[in-house]
Amino acid sequence: MQYGKKIFRILTVAVILLILVMALPTAPALAASEDISLDSDEGEIGDEINIEGDGFDESDTQDHFVHIYFSDEEADEGDKIDDEVENYEKVESLLWIDEDGEFSTSFDVPDDLTDGEDDVEVGSGTYYVYVTYYDDEEIVAVAEFTVTGVGEIEMDPDEDPVGTEVEIAGSGFTDNKDITIEYDGDEVDIEDGDDETDSDGEFVSLILIPESTAGDHTITVNVDGNEVEAEFTVEPAIIVSPTSGEAGTEVTVSGTGYGKRQDVVVYFDDDEMAAETTDSDGSFTATFNLPDLAEDIYDIEAEDDDDNSDSAKFTILAAAAEPAEPEPQEPEPEPAEPPAPETAINISTTTADVGSDVIVTGAGFKAGGVIAIELDGEAVASVVAEQGGIFVTTFNVPVHEAGDYTLTITDGTNTNELTFTVEVEPPAVPVPILPEMGVTVKPPVFFDWEPAGSDDQPVTYTLQIATDSEFPEKDIVTEKDKLSSSDYTLTGEEAARLNIYDAPLYWRVKAVGDTGNAGTWTGAGEFQVTKPFSMPNWALFTVAGIGVLLIFLLGYFVGRRATYYH
Repeated sequence: MQYGKKIFRILTVAVILLILVMALPTAPALAASEDISLDSDEGEIGDEINIEGDGFDESDTQDHFVHIYFSDEEADEGDKIDDEVENYEKVESLLWIDEDGEFSTSFDVPDDLTDGEDDVEVGSGTYYVYVTYYDDEEIVAVAEFTVTGVGEIEMDPDEDPVGTEVEIAGSGFTDNKDITIEYDGDEVDIEDGDDETDSDGEFVSLILIPESTAGDHTITVNVDGNEVEAEFTVEPAIIVSPTSGEAGTEVTVSGTGYGKRQDVVVYFDDDEMAAETTDSDGSFTATFNLPDLAEDIYDIEAEDDDDNSDSAKFTILAAAAEPAEPEPQEPEPEPAEPPAPETAINISTTTADVGSDVIVTGAGFKAGGVIAIELDGEAVASVVAEQGGIFVTTFNVPVHEAGDYTLTITDGTNTNELTFTVEVEPPAVPVPILPEMGVTVKPPVFFDWEPAGSDDQPVTYTLQIATDSEFPEKDIVTEKDKLSSSDYTLTGEEAARLNIYDAPLYWRVKAVGDTGNAGTWTGAGEFQVTKPFSMPNWALFTVAGIGVLLIFLLGYFVGRRATYYH
C-alpha cells in the first residue's frame, strides 16, 4: 500500500512538471524594470556618448531589440515616439539585448534631428535620450543630456554683391545678451531685426555687406564673449546708368566687388569702351559714349585682371526723326492705325534646373506698363517697363517635372512666347546600411539606408527584395514604394514569405523626387533570413506518448486505490 502511495505521488509530481515544462515557452515574462545610464550627462555636438541598459525584457523574440532616440522634447516613460515626442534623431536601431536583459553601445551627439515630424537643428540646451522596444513606440527608459557649445549661425544668402542684405540667424547662445557683428574685424550696423538674443538664446539680425573686394570675407558674431564665424563670398557687380539711349549717349558704369587696385576694362558688345583702376575696396566708375549701332539690346561687361566680371543689358533706341517741312494741305485719306511697336526679348538661358535664377530683358513694350512673366500659365515674375518700354527682371524656376514649357512675356497688349526647358536633377543614390552584405538576419527583418539628397523635395523611396541579383520582374518577392523614411521593417506576413526561400535573397532601394523624377538603384545587397523554430514530428510524438503513458499509469493507480478502500 505504502509503495502504491509513493508511486502515486511520483506520478502526480511528474505530470505537474510535464505540464509546466510544456507551458513554459508561452508563459508571460516577468515585468522588467528597464534602466539606462550615460557615461556623461553633457557634451558637445559630435561627442561619442556611451550608453548602457539593464533590466530589459529578453523573453520575447521581438523584444530582444531596442531603438534609441535623441530628442529636444521632454517626455516620460509610457509616452510614445511620434505622439508626445515628434522631433528626434534615431541614433541606434534594432540594438540586440543579451540573455541578461542588458545592452551596451555608443552614439555621437547629432547636429540635427531629422527623423521626426520636423527637422530641428541641435544647439546648446537640454535634450533627452529615449529607449523603446522593437515594434513598440512606447518609451520604457529616459535619460537627460545637456548639449554644450558656443552656438551656431546661418546666413542667407552667403554669397552676393556688395550692398546685399544678409539675414543672420543664430541659436544656442546665452539668453538675453547683446549681439555684436563684425565684417573682416570691423563692426557693422545691425540694420534690422534683433540686437540681443531672446530667452532661448536665438536671434535673427540683418546687415548690409559693405564695400569690399571679390572673394571670401569673415563675418563674426559675438554674444557674451562667445564668437562664431562664417564666410561670405563677395561677387562682382556693375550698375549701368542709364540703361537705354540713342547712339552717342554718355553711359556711366559703376562696379563693386572687383579685385583690389586692379585694371578693369569695360566692353560694349565685345568692343573695349573704357578702362579704369579699382580702389582698395575693389570699386570703380567708368564713362563712355554709346557707339553708333542699330536699335537693339546689347551686353555691357566689365572684367579685371583676375577675371572677376559682371555684365548688364543696354538698349539702344532709334534716333528721333527730324521734323518734316510742311506740305501744302490737300485732302488726305483717313490715317491708318499706327503699326504696333516691335518688341525684343533677351533671356539669359532657355534651359535651367529647378530653383535656378533666369534673367529676362526686353524692349519695345508699353512704357510704364506692367510686364507679366508666366511659365506654363504660372506667374513667376512681374516688373514695370521703364521709359522706352525696356525692362530687366529675374525669375526663379519653380518646381516642375522635367520637360518643355511655354514662357510668356506680356504687357497686356504686346505678347512674346518662347519654349523654356526645365531640368530636374535626379535624387542621389542612397547608401545601404542594413542588412549588411552576406549576413543571416533574425526576425524582425529591418532595412536601413542613408537619406538621399535632392533639390526635388520631399523624397520618397522604393524598396525591392528578389531571389535574383538582377531583379527581373518575375523574381521580385516584395516591393514597397512611397516610403517616406529611410528605413523599413517587414511586417510579420512579409517576413514569413521570405522563409520559404533556402537560397540567398537580394535587396536594393532607390530615391524618387517629389515630381516623380527617380534616381538610380543601389547595388544588390545579399542576405538570408533564419527559419523559425519548429519541433520535429518525432519529438512531438514522443512527448505526446509520454503524456499518454503517464495519464494511463495515474488512472491505473487511482483505480487500484479506490478498489482497495472498497
